Amino acid sequence: MNRLPLDSSSLLPVLNMPLTTFFEQTWQITGSLGSKLARVLLLACLCWLEISSLSTETFAKEQVNYSNAEMSGKIFRYEDLQGGNFVSANLRGSDFQKANLMGATLSKCNLAGANLQGANLSAALLDLANLEHANLKNANLSGVIASRADWFEVEITGADFSDAILDRSAIIYLCQRAEGSHPETGLTTRETLGCR
Repeated sequence: MNRLPLDSSSLLPVLNMPLTTFFEQTWQITGSLGSKLARVLLLACLCWLEISSLSTETFAKEQVNYSNAEMSGKIFRYEDLQGGNFVSANLRGSDFQKANLMGATLSKCNLAGANLQGANLSAALLDLANLEHANLKNANLSGVIASRADWFEVEITGADFSDAILDRSAIIYLCQRAEGSHPETGLTTRETLGCR
């Protein structure tokens, strides 16, 4: 009885084979084993082909690295920047509306006047970041670490600060500006900041 090759390198020619030829050859090899077992083996081969044809990009998304970059006024609207590196980048006046910045590193970054409306900044690092005059309306800042960040004149209506790590002085200042509730979580900005 014919045996299926065991190492993946000997199966590589199968990837370039027309599907009909693949079916015919697989059926010849497995047909004598009984119809149920043959179907199981055929299905396993098809699954292997599907997995093998996937690009490595499907499994590992390349993270952006804009560390120390000069990007004043750059538009990042709706972009997926999850886990990106923006350490010490100049992003003054940049547009991050509805962008995914989950887990991004924005330490020491200049976001003065930036539009972060509706952006996902959950679990991001914003320590020592300059956020003066930034628009964080309806932004998700849950779990953010933003010690020693500059919040002067920031817009935070509807922002969610659940489990955020902020300086006590920053919380006192932000509570004076806090209003509204986050459109997705339904939590008020005041309660997520722990305002009294």
